[in-house]
Amino acid sequence: MKHREDLTETEALRLELEQTRAHLAETVQALSERVNVLRRLKESAAEAGGRMKMNAGLAGSRMKANAGLAGSRMKDPAGMAGLRVKDTAGQVPAMTREHPKATAAVGGALVLGAGAAAWLVSRHK
Repeated sequence: MKHREDLTETEALRLELEQTRAHLAETVQALSERVNVLRRLKESAAEAGGRMKMNAGLAGSRMKANAGLAGSRMKDPAGMAGLRVKDTAGQVPAMTREHPKATAAVGGALVLGAGAAAWLVSRHK
C-alpha cells in the first residue's frame, strides 16, 4: 500500500471517501440498533414473560405449601373435637330426657360441625 504522500490527489480523495463511507456505515448501523424500538420491545416482553413465569411458579409452590400446612392444622382440632364428643356421649341419654329439643339442636350442630371438619380435612389431602 502506498503512503498518503505517494498518492495522487485523486487517489487520496478516493481513499478518504472509502474511509468516510465505512465510518458512516458503522454510524448508521449503531443508530439503527438504538432506534429499533420494535426489537427492544420484543426483548423487554420476553424478559417480562420469563419473570412472570418464575413468579407464578413461586406463587404456586407457596400456595401448595400453605395448603398443606392448613390441612395439618385442621386435623388436630378435628381430632380433639371427636374426642370431646366421645367423652360426652355417656351424658347424652340423661340430657335427652330432660331437654329433648335442645338435645336435637345440639346434636344437629355437632353432626354438621363434624361433617364440615371432615370435608375440610379431605379437601387438603
